[in-house]
Amino acid sequence: MSWTRNLRLRQLQMLERLCALRNLSQVATEFNLTQPALSKWLKDFEDSVGAPLFERHARGVEPLPLALELARHARGINGRLNRAQASIEQLKRRGSAHLAVGFSPMTALVYLPDILRAFRQRHADTFVQVQEATLDRLMPRLQHGELDLLVGRIEDTYYPMGFEIERLRTVELCLAVCPQHPLAQLDKFSWAEALRYPWVAPPSSSPIRQQMRLAFDTLGIDDPPVMVESAYMATTARLILGTDFVVPMSKDLAQALGMVQALELPQPHLGMEASVGLIWRQGERPEVVQTFLECIRAVLQL
Repeated sequence: MSWTRNLRLRQLQMLERLCALRNLSQVATEFNLTQPALSKWLKDFEDSVGAPLFERHARGVEPLPLALELARHARGINGRLNRAQASIEQLKRRGSAHLAVGFSPMTALVYLPDILRAFRQRHADTFVQVQEATLDRLMPRLQHGELDLLVGRIEDTYYPMGFEIERLRTVELCLAVCPQHPLAQLDKFSWAEALRYPWVAPPSSSPIRQQMRLAFDTLGIDDPPVMVESAYMATTARLILGTDFVVPMSKDLAQALGMVQALELPQPHLGMEASVGLIWRQGERPEVVQTFLECIRAVLQL
């Protein structure tokens, strides 16, 4: 008989917490069990799987690769069940479907309003939950089934198996300043002139900063004098009003904000652009997800 036959949701949750906390006593307290009862369950579970899952030591337990793999699947199952519960509650209250989507801050500011308007023309009764965060925070939620799809910057990097990636738009960078900035009064300017002013930039680990670093290395010039780091461009745009700050951002975002002046890069062909697109799980898609994908494509490919 397969060991999965008698598996219960609570057991998956206990396994996930054991891998996270690595402490039998703490997990037993969380689940209102005695430590001996939890230890017995774990031993019985290992026997049913046919392999040890944890290494015991004086300070607690250390998950072995099998336990970590099971915990990964458990997070996905728990995430999907949480989504199912939210969907059922939504259907019970309003009789409508439930859609959970993740947007990076830039795509939410620039594209989300038009996407939602187009979607509601076709599915006005669908409850849409929007989660806005950087992609490194959204991707685990998509993996665990908490989100149906993501919209954001697509990198030339590895994505986990089982996901579809679709690039829809190339976004060029510009330098944004307030309309009264000295650079805004010039027809052309050099990098040396732009680097005389303080900069606001995304965190040093962000793709934009990495692109800037590579471009400036290619040009043989120093990194910009970044005086403020901010990951959220709407906040950044308000920070630079009435100041001499310079901010690298996408041209689409500068246009959408309307409160900043977008300046062409002194040398535009330095690889300082990005692909914006979609990420979703492979497999069967409900009608509302398919419709939302179509609305995203229509807006981003304009």
